[in-house]
Amino acid sequence: MTITNGYATLNEYKAWIAARGLAGSVGTDASDDTVIELLIESVSRYIDREAGRKFWKDSADVTRYFQAKDNYTVFVGDLAAAPTTVSVDLLNDRDYTDLAATDVYELSPANAAADGMPYRYINIIETSGYYFTTSRRGVKVVAKFGFPSVPMDIKEACLSTVQAINGLRSGQASNGKITVTAAGIVIRPEEVPIFALGIIKKYRSMV
Repeated sequence: MTITNGYATLNEYKAWIAARGLAGSVGTDASDDTVIELLIESVSRYIDREAGRKFWKDSADVTRYFQAKDNYTVFVGDLAAAPTTVSVDLLNDRDYTDLAATDVYELSPANAAADGMPYRYINIIETSGYYFTTSRRGVKVVAKFGFPSVPMDIKEACLSTVQAINGLRSGQASNGKITVTAAGIVIRPEEVPIFALGIIKKYRSMV
């Protein structure tokens, strides 16, 4: 199968367990590949749900609407990069006016890109003469949302959780058996390593 928006690849998983001397204990031959790929995707979506955010970047621009908290600041979740357009509904009639990025608005945190993190806010430069309205859907943003790239600790949390659950297949744990549904693999909290839960919780607290 093809992993969709996964936080690791099949080859990364095989290299990860090989480096820990586990390659011979959890099954990594070609017959296991499909199950492991399903695990990687299922664990990735589990991380998304638990963290309340996604760590992959949209492949194409997405249009989203927001309500500014005041005339100069709007929270936009996770912006993977500078937006294509930022528009304001000045008359509350769903007719949006595009704002020019130059000398009109700034993205924050200011050092997000340098730190490999997403932008979270769009701030109007007060001397620009422009402003946000605070009406519902008053701000329209066209951009790629998510993280610029998967954080290394999220990748580590994904790989360690995949290994822990994959170990159930060979009787390495007594928590239970893998449950596969139409929506993927059911992941129980007790099957997730404590340190992986800590990583996910850290990102949740940043929302």
